[in-house]
Amino acid sequence: MINQDTKIDVSKALLAYEKVVQYGYREGEEHRLDGIFVSSDFDGYTLFIHDDRVRLTVFFHNKFTVDYSSRRALMSFNEKLDSICRTRYS
Repeated sequence: MINQDTKIDVSKALLAYEKVVQYGYREGEEHRLDGIFVSSDFDGYTLFIHDDRVRLTVFFHNKFTVDYSSRRALMSFNEKLDSICRTRYS
């Protein structure tokens, strides 16, 4: 299911993206932390944030699309982003 009307806190997603890049592990073209994978396009204007069941794409000016298999999967994804944002990594 691809849904552009789904409520996503883009600022939270961007903070999680930065933490994954800063504190996560690089795997090929992606960084990984606590079940979340992130990458960007060649110029950095489009960001990709995903887990096994949800894919969030954030475009310029905080426009986004989110592709998910179920509401439960989306809730789990948002919980992972929340956890990454709250955790103090060192």
